[in-house]
Amino acid sequence: MKKNLLEFNAYLFDLDGTLIDTEPLHHHAWMLTLENHGFKLDWDFDTYLSHALLSRPHLFKQIFLACPGLEHQFSDPELLRQKKIGVFEQLLMERPPSWMPGALEMLDWLNKHHKAMAIVTNSPRRHVAGYTHLNFGQFFQHIITIDEFKHPKPDPAGYNLALKQMGHSATEALVFEDSLKGVQSGIHAGANVVLIATEHYKKVAKVDPLQFSVSSFKELLPLN
Repeated sequence: MKKNLLEFNAYLFDLDGTLIDTEPLHHHAWMLTLENHGFKLDWDFDTYLSHALLSRPHLFKQIFLACPGLEHQFSDPELLRQKKIGVFEQLLMERPPSWMPGALEMLDWLNKHHKAMAIVTNSPRRHVAGYTHLNFGQFFQHIITIDEFKHPKPDPAGYNLALKQMGHSATEALVFEDSLKGVQSGIHAGANVVLIATEHYKKVAKVDPLQFSVSSFKELLPLN
């Protein structure tokens, strides 16, 4: 993969946890939201990721199992998620996210080689619009948010839309993701996928051992 990295024509990136370091804020937002409703979630960050990066239904199920009685207050888990989003947006104002290790260097490198790049995220556009300090416009011709596609990852809708807008086929594309649901989304779209994740996550999420993966973008960058 390192030798062939520049052979693709389209490069598509997940946002949260792949390009920018927002997952700790999501974790903290869930903890605070549950505390606000009288529950305590005793999950460390790795445990949170092991559930959150699988699928939204799986995360809801595990939260309800960890917090007996919560489901009586929120029979519709989407209502609870909306409460969490409000807390998350407050945390974003207090702690704007930074780039993940090696992410900015990877974007600079691809940009210097005049590669087409896009963001495909399950996050809403209002969140992405708030990251003005990261200056996405210098790298990305297209930013596809959940506002533009109906079905979130692991459905391939977001990647399908991005490829259509970019004018490239899936076989020309390389997707970067940090979660199993994201990997599945890229694969279902027909693209090549790089998973950026820890060994712990890959084990817990039962990621296919044949799936190409690295621990950070730094492993993909040229040495000079």
